[in-house]
Amino acid sequence: MFPFVGGGNQNVGTATNDSAGVGIIGEFITATVAVGGAVSLTTATPANVTSISLTAGDWDVNAQVVHNAAATTNVTIVQIGISVTSATLPTQAGGSGIGTDPLAIERRAASVPGGALTTAVSPVRVSLAATTTIYLVVNDTFTVSTMSAYGTIRARRVR
Repeated sequence: MFPFVGGGNQNVGTATNDSAGVGIIGEFITATVAVGGAVSLTTATPANVTSISLTAGDWDVNAQVVHNAAATTNVTIVQIGISVTSATLPTQAGGSGIGTDPLAIERRAASVPGGALTTAVSPVRVSLAATTTIYLVVNDTFTVSTMSAYGTIRARRVR
């Protein structure tokens, strides 16, 4: 039961900087890999950047990845996805058992960015019947030199 104010039609929010408890609407889960812990990539091979464990319920999940190309790396595709399967990109619509559009793809003419490219996945509804690991997966296509990735996956319980 939610506490209500104003005639019973408004939910009461917090008036401080605390966090919603486990199982409560607004619960927030996050995992971040910083630049110093960047995951080394192999061209056209999916890799996990990080993961989170979510309990049963409805969640909005989003992510952001920084693709870090060496000075001479030639990049043609950067992809990230939110997946329920380790080191596996989801499909676009209704992908891998979770909400729609859990995948972001940037195709580019072969280029040498010589640094960071950032890609994000907007919030995706993830409705779970049991505790599940959600993976932040990256799959970049590149030649000549090396590439790594780091970033953050976030989830907020919506109901």
